[in-house]
Amino acid sequence: MCCKKNVRYTLLHMRLFALDTAATRKICQRYCIEGEAEILLTRYHWLSFFIRAFREFLITLVLLGMVYVAWFNNWPLAEIIGLAAALWVLFVLFRVIKAFIDWRYDFLLVTTDKIVLVDQTSVFSREEKPIHLENVGGIAASTQFWDIFPFGEITIHLKEGLGGDAVTIHFVPHAQEVAATIADVVTKYQRKGHTTQEA
Repeated sequence: MCCKKNVRYTLLHMRLFALDTAATRKICQRYCIEGEAEILLTRYHWLSFFIRAFREFLITLVLLGMVYVAWFNNWPLAEIIGLAAALWVLFVLFRVIKAFIDWRYDFLLVTTDKIVLVDQTSVFSREEKPIHLENVGGIAASTQFWDIFPFGEITIHLKEGLGGDAVTIHFVPHAQEVAATIADVVTKYQRKGHTTQEA
């Protein structure tokens, strides 16, 4: 049965605009039909959040340095702290929240019939992209950051009849194993289709 394994449900359910902490379960149920089974559900590596928020981390250090310089030189500390806090909220906080949401609520679901890519871009927007296995032309995996970290990129090549587009997903943990699993599912699906047609 679909959506029973590899999914940790949130104890506290919260919904705010397009952000739903129970979205994983709901999306699995929405895209799984009778007889369809979940093969793989993977989120993106936590380092994707850190890498996307690295610039904001540097800005935070600069602002803290500004407060330290003000304190060291006996400048009006209250005004400097207020300015630094306002700049931090304006240039850091919202971008960090966006990077966190983009990491925490994005996932890749593979079933016996389709691949579903979920991209929670913000509190206000979520994109769900189902790709039926019959439309998959090939799967490729590649390394990121010189293969230092245990994640990589997966590229899903669509068949020429769909424009021959490719969908690339970054920061997939153990990308080679995930790509091998998807390729195996696609092969089994295509063989099952040929067997049905021959019968």
